[in-house]
Amino acid sequence: MNSLPPWKDLINEEGRWYNKFNIIRGNEFIRWGEDVWVGYFCLIDGSAGLEIGNKVTISSGAHIYTHDSSDYRYYDLEKDPENGTHIKRAPVKIGNNVQIGANSIVLPGVTIGNNVIVGALTLVNKDIPDNSVAVGSPCRIIKREE
Repeated sequence: MNSLPPWKDLINEEGRWYNKFNIIRGNEFIRWGEDVWVGYFCLIDGSAGLEIGNKVTISSGAHIYTHDSSDYRYYDLEKDPENGTHIKRAPVKIGNNVQIGANSIVLPGVTIGNNVIVGALTLVNKDIPDNSVAVGSPCRIIKREE
């Protein structure tokens, strides 16, 4: 994967991938697997690096973030629109054969394993192991097969 660009160089792309109702940010830092489907009204952020495995469904309304600017306001940091030093970035990895439910949110730094179902409206704020079903806000594992 390429090294990360300055924050100011990232662009939002509308309609380039899958349909015009999605926003893809930092697409050059997203590694797309085979047979990936993205539903309507998704926001997919690759600004810190995003790997999406094979046979992945990202249902309508899902958001995947690799950056977090919450410290900016909380700590009253100085905004740095040039380099984005006020923004934390961490990559996200999504395994193979994954279903991300409608209106779910995946936060920076998370790894979602292989053969995972993420229920609708789930806040994925921690890693999800292989062969699991995760639901809720924040997410919790409700089923896991070895």
